[in-house]
Amino acid sequence: MTRKCFLIDPMERGADEVALTAEVAHHIRNVLRMKPGDGIELRDGQGNGWSAVIREMKGKEVRVAVGERQVLLNESPLQSTLALALSRSERMELVLRQATEMGVFRFAAFRAARSDYILSAAHRDKRKERWTKIAGEALCQCGRMRMPEIAVCEDTSDLISTSSGWEKGQGANLKVLAREDHEGRGLTSLHRVHPTCSQMLLVVGPEGGWCRDEAEEFAHAGFHVVHLGPRTLRLETAAIGLLAAAQLLWGDLGA
Repeated sequence: MTRKCFLIDPMERGADEVALTAEVAHHIRNVLRMKPGDGIELRDGQGNGWSAVIREMKGKEVRVAVGERQVLLNESPLQSTLALALSRSERMELVLRQATEMGVFRFAAFRAARSDYILSAAHRDKRKERWTKIAGEALCQCGRMRMPEIAVCEDTSDLISTSSGWEKGQGANLKVLAREDHEGRGLTSLHRVHPTCSQMLLVVGPEGGWCRDEAEEFAHAGFHVVHLGPRTLRLETAAIGLLAAAQLLWGDLGA
């Protein structure tokens, strides 16, 4: 069943009524065919949620009465960043949608040397806006409270440099690089050495693999190299498989 949950802009404290955006109002009125008195849920993407009731539907406007604040402890204790080499738009969007449902804290895109897709500066803002919309839809569908951050990095060097600013607090953090041509350890072996972790950067490269310079750059930056089993995986399969395994070992899937 579709969850009747919708993303709104941050509200003023104590507000008891809010007008929904035109896009959300259209969905409620013309797709879901809802009526005044029907109950919905609201999220602001910043960790706040409320129950609400449709109060008025006038023309293209839908106004709702804001009810009780919802307290849902469904954010993962693992602040995971999934960094994905640029690929075709539909593949990136699929990974983002599923990663949001899996509890990812941040989604980052970057151009690797062998990426089969290049995102120009002129299209970067539009693509980030599109990704934010998709993450918001996934957030409402799965009932999360906090929107994942979206970052776009120029290349692998920019990713490594930018990621240093993501490491906050005193909790242990790990940086993990997936390589299908690597005969090293899997995530369970890494977990035995590092059983606790609060922040994790998971990097998945293009299907063409990493070039030698990139592999060396990641190694110098302290990344742990892992394999994802004996089979060759598609980009989207590798990304979600790696994230799911990390959430099972260090996050809340195994709770």
